[in-house]
Amino acid sequence: MKVRIKFTKSGNTKFVGHLDLIRLFQRCIKRAKLPIKYSKGYNPHQLMYIALPLPIGATSESEYMDLDLNEDCNMENIQIKHSLNKVLPVGLKIEDVVHLGEGDKIGMAAVDSASYKIFINKKDVPDDFIKKGESFFSQKEIWVIKKGKKKVREINIKHMIQHYSMEERDKQWTLDLQLATGSRINLKPETVLKKLYEENQWKFREYTMQIHRTEIFSEMENQFIPLLNLKME
Repeated sequence: MKVRIKFTKSGNTKFVGHLDLIRLFQRCIKRAKLPIKYSKGYNPHQLMYIALPLPIGATSESEYMDLDLNEDCNMENIQIKHSLNKVLPVGLKIEDVVHLGEGDKIGMAAVDSASYKIFINKKDVPDDFIKKGESFFSQKEIWVIKKGKKKVREINIKHMIQHYSMEERDKQWTLDLQLATGSRINLKPETVLKKLYEENQWKFREYTMQIHRTEIFSEMENQFIPLLNLKME
């Protein structure tokens, strides 16, 4: 039996990296006494899959984790939710649990896109931030250097930016982005921000801005569907 769990990540847990987050959930799954399946072989591990790693320092209202539970598990979704919330640290919270069908994709295989809200202090960029941003995003091509394990190459990320919008709020600018991401294409918000700052000759200081993930999507028939609502026919 496979289930998909939606959870939020906030507060000090934003400093917990991806691998540490996996280890944390592994311990909490044991403490919650969930009947999770284990892989076979010399070093068995829990069959759990986090959909998309979140950058250290970022928060999120829509993270996803898939669990493969024993077939004889008779726990209701609400029981799984409450059992985990009892043992999770402050800053991590289970919001919802749904069952997955046999044909449903799991983990990063289900991911095609993610949306973000980025908060930028007004003191760190000029007053014409929106004007410069519109000029940047309206370009026909946006080339960045991507460093791989074996080679360095230049790629055009323009088609990977699926949506953007900007607005002014009190003492900060907000930038909304939806980016192509997942196992095939993976554009990170930091990559877009660094290129925006570089082209405008602004000093990029990563920890003066806050990246917040708002949703993770799968694309089906030219529509972006949140992973919690994703069902294969």
